[in-house]
Amino acid sequence: MSNSHWVVESALGETGDALSKPPPAEGSGPTPAISARIPVGRVPSRGIGLGFESTSGRSWFSGMVWIWVMSLVSVVMADNIQLQPMTNILSGSTNLNVGSYAIPCVTDWNGDGKKDLLIGYQTNSMIRVYTNAGTDAKPVFTTYYDLTADGTNKIQYPCGGCGAPAPWVCDYDGDGKRDLLVGDGAHGTVFFYRNTNTDANPKLVLNRQLKAGGTNLTVGIRATPYVCDWDGDGLTDLLCGDGDGYVTFFKNINTNTQAGQVPVYTNGVRIQAGGVDLNLGIRSMVRVFDWDGDGLKDLICSSDTGIYWCRNTNSNQQPILQAKAFLQVPSTNGQLVNITSSLSSSTRLRLDLVDWNNDGVMDLIYGNSSGNVFYNEGYNFRIRLTPQTNHTIALQWDSAPFLKYNVLAYDCLDGIPCPAVTNLPSEGKTTTWTNQMQGGQQFFRVQIVTNSP
Repeated sequence: MSNSHWVVESALGETGDALSKPPPAEGSGPTPAISARIPVGRVPSRGIGLGFESTSGRSWFSGMVWIWVMSLVSVVMADNIQLQPMTNILSGSTNLNVGSYAIPCVTDWNGDGKKDLLIGYQTNSMIRVYTNAGTDAKPVFTTYYDLTADGTNKIQYPCGGCGAPAPWVCDYDGDGKRDLLVGDGAHGTVFFYRNTNTDANPKLVLNRQLKAGGTNLTVGIRATPYVCDWDGDGLTDLLCGDGDGYVTFFKNINTNTQAGQVPVYTNGVRIQAGGVDLNLGIRSMVRVFDWDGDGLKDLICSSDTGIYWCRNTNSNQQPILQAKAFLQVPSTNGQLVNITSSLSSSTRLRLDLVDWNNDGVMDLIYGNSSGNVFYNEGYNFRIRLTPQTNHTIALQWDSAPFLKYNVLAYDCLDGIPCPAVTNLPSEGKTTTWTNQMQGGQQFFRVQIVTNSP
């Protein structure tokens, strides 16, 4: 749990007194959260600034004492998102399927406050809309229709072979209404459809083909557009994947941000990772998100070979990306495997990122070449410690099915670990280990047992 800190909730003094937070003085407002970089277990403290008092009235602030930290909440400062096993997204009671080459985009298309699904697909080279009949936290899809523009004309981009139109929804012209960008699979171009009505009832009109450097923008083949502020200058840029596995950055130089203005792009430059042009194989697609919680935007990418994370090690204004690393998920045999290994059907993945279940952690959505759409729930590897009866402690952490864990104990932070328990089976999404409290200072670390496939 590096780069984490703990928030003290309750503790015990050396004399055995229970320690509790005093109520705030009248008019002083609530007691602020108490953050301290402290170990789990018996720790020295003079109590200064911790805001606790003895239940017996003892003035334990007067000198150095030892306190048992009995209840801690882990506040994760820099923890990579972990992924639960894959789940199929359903349409009704069956697996959602659009025929072939599903390219999903999650958005609230009809403005009802619930996430819907737009999916580009190869079978008819169109974009299908699945409206959410459930809730925002528990989407339910039962009906769909193909997206139209300029009246009743269906949006269609014949791609041939293994391509499909790639949708991305955003307020592209700054007028407060969601618009549509479509990447053309056959020619690598991108088109802007303006919403001329409302978010509750979008009406799309083909406005223009995007340009870069004054000429029509193209990435060769299989364009997958994504709008974000990549260089941190407050203007929305364009990142675009392509059929050859590269990702191109088109910088927006239009500083006129009034409603109705659209980005003006310079010629594209390829994104680099690990000091070279990022190449994901073929059919690349990207999203931007701070995957490890360090405050820096990272790149999450998909292709025919899997889903990757490129970590940003520099700044949000000048991202420097590490070489791509596979995102992994638990398999039924207890191994962490690449996402493509967990799929029984064909791959060629196209991704989107969204907090699908509204639990505050980003989740992974992706389609494959067989036309299915999948979901991997994200979770943070938080660890919590709570007191039990008979001088025992319960260590609890967020977990995933099929995995096993080691719990290591230390008498100091840089000490030699002593295995407290090994190969502890997961209990599902939460796993608990209970043990007798030991004398002296103790630190605990939980490790995922990573067996090689």
